[in-house]
Amino acid sequence: MSTARSDRSHLTATAHEVLPKFGLAFLIDDHQTTWTITGSMEGPGLDTVRTGQRVQLTLDHYPDFSVVRAYVPLD
Repeated sequence: MSTARSDRSHLTATAHEVLPKFGLAFLIDDHQTTWTITGSMEGPGLDTVRTGQRVQLTLDHYPDFSVVRAYVPLD
């Protein structure tokens, strides 16, 4: 199985639940897909993300799945 990244893209999602003490935030995009960001990802820190805020996600796409690589709050 190859894990080579096949593509990278950007996506805007809305923060649904932010749990900075646990190092997690859950976001939902316009297609109702849930994405997770963690405190160890590339970004300004989960303390800059609040519920209801729009966040730009950078996604790495692999053959069988996609993962968030980085995030930037937009509002």
